[in-house]
Amino acid sequence: MPVQRVEEDYVTVKLVALWSTPAEVDTFEQEYAATHIPLVAALPGLKGAVASKALSGPYYRMAELIFDDGDGLGAALGSAEGQALLADAGRLQQAHGVTLEVLTVEEQSRI
Repeated sequence: MPVQRVEEDYVTVKLVALWSTPAEVDTFEQEYAATHIPLVAALPGLKGAVASKALSGPYYRMAELIFDDGDGLGAALGSAEGQALLADAGRLQQAHGVTLEVLTVEEQSRI
């Protein structure tokens, strides 16, 4: 099957968050679902988000936050809602001994 490029007017920018395994999985999961996910949902300009649990590999969780473009992502993170999300990410790291790696990516193709 040939790879198809994403239409020029459909390019999205994503923030990809890669979480390591927490020391206490159950507590982390409760706080992630009750606090962190609602903070993600409140981001202005968010077009969608996907939260996933890893089945293998070096990461425990992955989240993709989808925006129209880099400006939208920047505005969301700079907003009060974005600052609350970033603060909560820091809190989760401290409270649960997890590390968080963040990538900003541009979607190039869909198969």
